[in-house]
Amino acid sequence: MTNKPGKIVISDTTAITYLSQINAIGLLKSLFKTIYIPEAVYHELTRQGDHIGGSKEVKNLPWIKVKKMHSYDEYSKKFKKKLDPGESQAIGLAMHMNADLLIIDELDGRWEAKNQGIRITGMLGIFKMAKERNIIPAVAPYLNKLRLTNFKISPALYRTVLEDVGEAGKTKKA
Repeated sequence: MTNKPGKIVISDTTAITYLSQINAIGLLKSLFKTIYIPEAVYHELTRQGDHIGGSKEVKNLPWIKVKKMHSYDEYSKKFKKKLDPGESQAIGLAMHMNADLLIIDELDGRWEAKNQGIRITGMLGIFKMAKERNIIPAVAPYLNKLRLTNFKISPALYRTVLEDVGEAGKTKKA
């Protein structure tokens, strides 16, 4: 995945929420130029007011685009038992737009997206891509900020990500 124009990238709620909370939402623009979100993700982010991470961003950042689709109900019904509306619609939108990438962190959503043949990444993958492309110098500071939120990263996953990007042993252990 490069940051060339024309790549179609869809995001679920989680990445936008937490990247906003740690002041790293700009990584998405640096990596992908445009992010598409379904209506349910927009509503999840905005229905409780501007104090929710990502609420102001989806309203104000022109590179985050809400994509309307008439066949959301088809996907919502298909995945309803396992997934919330935002996840269902994000997967549906990725299928409908033949997306190059879906950013999704919830395990059930990731499993369902893979099952549908959709290429996925999560927030930790975003950090890894950003370092690989020299957008950020290190992943550890972002992981450390993320751990201060209620986003769950096990100590083993924390270490694995740092090992993957060549930062193991350069920071305090989890």
